[in-house]
Amino acid sequence: MKLRDRMGLLLQVDRWDQRRDGLLSERALQQKLKGLGYEPLPRTNPAGAIVSARVHGRERADAVIAGLLKVSIDDQSVILTAGDIVVVPAGAARRIEPVGSAPVLCIEAVSR
Repeated sequence: MKLRDRMGLLLQVDRWDQRRDGLLSERALQQKLKGLGYEPLPRTNPAGAIVSARVHGRERADAVIAGLLKVSIDDQSVILTAGDIVVVPAGAARRIEPVGSAPVLCIEAVSR
């Protein structure tokens, strides 16, 4: 799925497809991120925690292992579920926020 931001750039969301990707696990999601050219860094985000908007100089990706995570990139937002990956372009303002009452287990990855 792709969403356009205010500058016409496309937000890229890759949804896990069990037929293509196999069974979803933390290891399988890390392997997929590595295959896409990212170095994964697993993180847990407690319910109610909001990470303020940050701008990074390198392309990044956020992936969800469990829970729901709202990711806002510039002026567009998307809610990720287990197995989803969103690409954050270099220079874009990114903010993350767990959705619901459960903690979110996610992987933040940096392009190599």
